[in-house]
Amino acid sequence: MKKARFSSYEDYREHFRKLINLERKAQTETHLKEIKLLSGKEREKRGRAILNLRAKLLGRGLGGIYLVRYSRPEGIPKTEISVGDVVLVSKGKPTGKELQGTVVEKTKYYLVIAFTEKPPSYALGKSVRVDLFSNEVTFKRMEKALEYFKEHSLRDFILGLVK
Repeated sequence: MKKARFSSYEDYREHFRKLINLERKAQTETHLKEIKLLSGKEREKRGRAILNLRAKLLGRGLGGIYLVRYSRPEGIPKTEISVGDVVLVSKGKPTGKELQGTVVEKTKYYLVIAFTEKPPSYALGKSVRVDLFSNEVTFKRMEKALEYFKEHSLRDFILGLVK
């Protein structure tokens, strides 16, 4: 029998958590690089930004989060931005240090974005830009899968800890 690569489930989990975090970091860096290289119009054309949005503060939701609806009179263009994505909200070309929020609702006409702190005035006005930043849903699912694996009946066999 081959020697097990991992001495325990905990070793396995920590190994893959590090890999998940590396992938999360790489995705963030990829978006920042594209934001720097491409114009807002080009990112919008590729479905990774929405320009010229008008904001409306909807109030506070569960846990005290701030909810803001972003829309345009002609509706939201086709976009990769979806529920669960982390987005940057800016008043021009973002640098990565702008306000970050999470998309909690998406329709043909608007996005609702949740913020942990009250958004600054620029994020509540006109001509607001929203850029896709990263998809936390994917990473949370991967982390959840690691937790499910802990209880899997074949876990020790898959890890090579038993024959």
